[in-house]
Amino acid sequence: MTTTRPAHTKKSEIVAEIVSKIKNAQGVAIAEYKHLTVEQMSQLRREALKQNIEVKIYKDSLFRRAAKELELSELDIYLTQQNVFIFSNDEAIGAAKLVSNFSKKNENLVLKAGIYEGKALDTKGVIEIGALPSKDDLYSMFASSLIYPLRQFMGVVNAIADTKSE
Repeated sequence: MTTTRPAHTKKSEIVAEIVSKIKNAQGVAIAEYKHLTVEQMSQLRREALKQNIEVKIYKDSLFRRAAKELELSELDIYLTQQNVFIFSNDEAIGAAKLVSNFSKKNENLVLKAGIYEGKALDTKGVIEIGALPSKDDLYSMFASSLIYPLRQFMGVVNAIADTKSE
């Protein structure tokens, strides 16, 4: 007769949930929230909700087990203190960008590490990813680069039309 303790079953379920979230997320950021107030944490969650980003708090030991299962053991050194885990489901750089922008206004949120394209990143790597333009910004840049030559051409056509009308 094998009996498993309910606490072990619950922990296994949480580890499976974390593994699923990491696999399904486009990007993940890990930040220390030790000195954030409740209001600041609520503000972070509201900003994340607007961008379809999930903010979760897990025990570091459980996240460590999930990371080990996904062969992301490099994250172990960052899994200390009180961490918040940010999962971006729509855009790979969303989590990094959210933490980077939020930490500029609230220095009590300290970016530690992240996961991008299935690879663990240190703080510097996540900051670099957070500095990249979003998909919408890239589309806008691309569109303006297509429109710019047309504007110049229209300027030339208008200048020729003006000289011929004189």
